[in-house]
Amino acid sequence: MVKFDAFAGGIEIGGLRNMLDIKILICYILKSVKVPMKRTQICDTLQKTGLVNYFDANSAIDELLETNTVREEDFMGEPHITVTALGRNSATELENTLLPGVRDKAVKTALNVVARARSERENNVIITKKDDSCDVTFEIQSNGDVLLSLTLNVADVLQAEQLKEGFLDNPDELYSDIIDRLIGDK
Repeated sequence: MVKFDAFAGGIEIGGLRNMLDIKILICYILKSVKVPMKRTQICDTLQKTGLVNYFDANSAIDELLETNTVREEDFMGEPHITVTALGRNSATELENTLLPGVRDKAVKTALNVVARARSERENNVIITKKDDSCDVTFEIQSNGDVLLSLTLNVADVLQAEQLKEGFLDNPDELYSDIIDRLIGDK
């Protein structure tokens, strides 16, 4: 019989309530994503999927750090978590204990979280309040060069924030759409 040693609060049906499964999933995510992740990114991933709550995710990370299954390293000037050889081996050996749907959902969400963080690092959104509106400037950059700078005027800060979120979700799509429209492909 499976021992439930994790909190049930905040976990959707089918979520993980066994600390060993949570630790395996964290190692599996880090192994699959192949880039270091901040602790908050791992926790966000697990919470967004509804698989693990915040407290159990943090406890599992602490236990993994203590056993050198994962380690904390400096990446781009901030502490990030990476999986060690021990963690990779454990994830490979035990990944079949997790349902494929759980693994796939967690990895897909983790990839989205990592892509969003990259988008926020590489692109700028500047919101400038005016008397009766806001200017929102979007900058798409590559290797330090500004590829596109676009300023839109919107009614208020709420609209500006909505545009910012939409832009940061996929700036490449905006860039491609503008290029396509300008050359007449759309």
